[in-house]
Amino acid sequence: MFALYTFTFIGLLTYVLNKAYNYLSPYKTFEDKYEHDEYNLLCYRVIFEDGSEILESELTGEQISEMETDENKIKYIIIEYMFNGEFMKYITYTKDIRFPIYPFDIAPTKYPYYPEIIILNGMDITKYIQPWLGPYCNFYNDREEPIKLEDALMDHPDYEDIDFNNGTLLMLSNETPLNGRKCITKPLPCKLLWKRHAAVDPRDEHLLEN
Repeated sequence: MFALYTFTFIGLLTYVLNKAYNYLSPYKTFEDKYEHDEYNLLCYRVIFEDGSEILESELTGEQISEMETDENKIKYIIIEYMFNGEFMKYITYTKDIRFPIYPFDIAPTKYPYYPEIIILNGMDITKYIQPWLGPYCNFYNDREEPIKLEDALMDHPDYEDIDFNNGTLLMLSNETPLNGRKCITKPLPCKLLWKRHAAVDPRDEHLLEN
């Protein structure tokens, strides 16, 4: 319990510092609006079981088959792309390289709800996880199996020193109407899950009318 309070305190402190950074940052935020969903493919990163990697600007199923050998199979493929001016990543464990990620315009939720601060055992990993949120802000849970935390952090400079099996993953949401910020904690090991439900229960919307 003490560890949980400690991580929560660190998360709240990091939140304040992050808000100050975002205020001064020139980059796009979740609140920016676009008339239509805009996808721009950057590259495919093919990661093999032995840790090697191949970077491709284009990729087909035939090319994927030619890359694999009996000795070295593909572990997963990462699609790096821009969506409405924001850098994003998508990981597929089943070699599903369809792009755009969603072949339709995405209807935004009435009240935005997304993890704004993400803390792993007291370490702020927000900037490493945010690209994986996806257009739905749900870590693509509706498209494929949940993302493994260790795979999402493969580019972290301290990757080799991170313990993915012990401790706590803490996620603080953005400010939500009525309930303020929501805090979700998960014991390790865990996968990245963020249920994309309304920040405000539709049955409570009448409370916001005044």
